[in-house]
Amino acid sequence: MEEPLEIRVRGVPIAVLLRSPGREADLVAGFLAAERVIAHAEDLAAVEACVDPETGAAARNVWNAALAEGVAFDPRARRFSAVSSACSLCGTATLSELEREVPPLPPPPPLDPSWLDAAYRLLRAQQKVFERTGGVHAAALVRPDGSLLDAAEDVGRHNAVDKVLGARLRAGDYPMRQPAVLLLSGRVAFELAQKAALAAVPALAGVGAPTSLAVEAARRFGLALYGLVRPDSANRYA
Repeated sequence: MEEPLEIRVRGVPIAVLLRSPGREADLVAGFLAAERVIAHAEDLAAVEACVDPETGAAARNVWNAALAEGVAFDPRARRFSAVSSACSLCGTATLSELEREVPPLPPPPPLDPSWLDAAYRLLRAQQKVFERTGGVHAAALVRPDGSLLDAAEDVGRHNAVDKVLGARLRAGDYPMRQPAVLLLSGRVAFELAQKAALAAVPALAGVGAPTSLAVEAARRFGLALYGLVRPDSANRYA
């Protein structure tokens, strides 16, 4: 299922996402962090559905983010057009600008094909919507010890990533304090490498191949990047 989600910050509409319903608060938090509207967990005071003035009920597809006191926000610089489920980042900066915003990444854990295979088995077990429809992407955070931290599905691959990273932010753990590996169900594009690095995730893996810009970004960020992950093999690009 694909539906629009209007995101407001301090009551000001800034973006409309096309996404799979569910985990809206996590999605909003992750989106705002990726777009650098917020940079740390403490920057976000609350995320909640807006109230329909006609019915008094919560609006299913309109959510507002309240920022912490003192967090600067200029809506003129942060107003985006509709973001489709195939879209990436709305306000992508240059690599040199992004390098100044990426926190120091912890050393990436050593990964081998057997670890990646076991981790992807955990992710596949969470892909209930994909099993029924074959039409959604998935992302997961897995600890180096092999334990699953979180997983999410969405019609947009970047939305799935925003949901798992946004959940960490709402839990007060963004940028993340303990290392984890971000797993993707598809190819690895630049914006996904950026989202991982901004969250202080030191390793990223996808079942598809990475783009050349994703590889360049991963090398500059110090992010371990794996692609074409299969049960008995994987390519390391950075």
